[in-house]
Amino acid sequence: MPTLTELRQFARYHLLRRAHDHPAREQELGVVSLGYDPAQFEREVRAFDGAGFTVSERARVEYRGVQRGIFRALSSNAGRARKRLLILSGVHGNEHAGILSVPRALERFRATHGDGDRVGLCVLTPVNPVGAAEDSRFNAQGYDINRDFVRFDTVEARVVRETMDELRPDFVLSLHEGPQDASFMFANAHVDAALAERLLLALEAGGTKLATHDYFGSRLRRPGLSPSSRAGRAVVRLWALSLSMMASNAFSEGRGVPELVLESSWRNPDRAERLRAHTDLCAALCDELAR
Repeated sequence: MPTLTELRQFARYHLLRRAHDHPAREQELGVVSLGYDPAQFEREVRAFDGAGFTVSERARVEYRGVQRGIFRALSSNAGRARKRLLILSGVHGNEHAGILSVPRALERFRATHGDGDRVGLCVLTPVNPVGAAEDSRFNAQGYDINRDFVRFDTVEARVVRETMDELRPDFVLSLHEGPQDASFMFANAHVDAALAERLLLALEAGGTKLATHDYFGSRLRRPGLSPSSRAGRAVVRLWALSLSMMASNAFSEGRGVPELVLESSWRNPDRAERLRAHTDLCAALCDELAR
């Protein structure tokens, strides 16, 4: 039986779009901070502007008098590419590996696919810049952005929607972390099973440990993969209708777009290992789309 603390955690994470009125920090689930520096990260991303990418600021959000930017890095070949990949990085601000892996992912794409016309890349990062700076899952107003893809009350969720409208991606990859002991992926209903298997093999080949259970404690039939199911889709529809809550992968699914959500382990203190899963998956998915 779950404890009262566990039930409260579940409610805060899954039954509330706005759990706080500020970017509260998680104190209970063992999140290991990777020392995210907003100014340094912005410099690293902006360094790609004019060097294989166009980097632009899509919105600014404010907290306690400080404004933080949401940046879009769009590959120079995106307009002519046959397939386009959208990467969402930092939807939950305290899940740092998905943010800090972005410069490496951009560099690998530029070296491998930047001159081609098979796949173009767009990275939106950090989707939750205040949460990233404050080491919080939530935005400046205490919203969980990844529960706001029905009502779009947050600037951040609206930026994601607008980016999808403009880019019309063929695939979405959202980079997250969780309290499980290793990495796994959620796949929406449009993700091809054979593609997911090849991506898992690529992660394993790079040294990423795949989880045998998701963060709910449910055993994964194939380590590393939580695929879409009829029952799961029914729960998501009920979630949206009753609580007006939806995550990005369900929003993409409703638009007919496949989305994978990577969940590495935020308990791992090894920075290189945490970033590797994100960087390797970005690269492997670009390679698959370029086939």
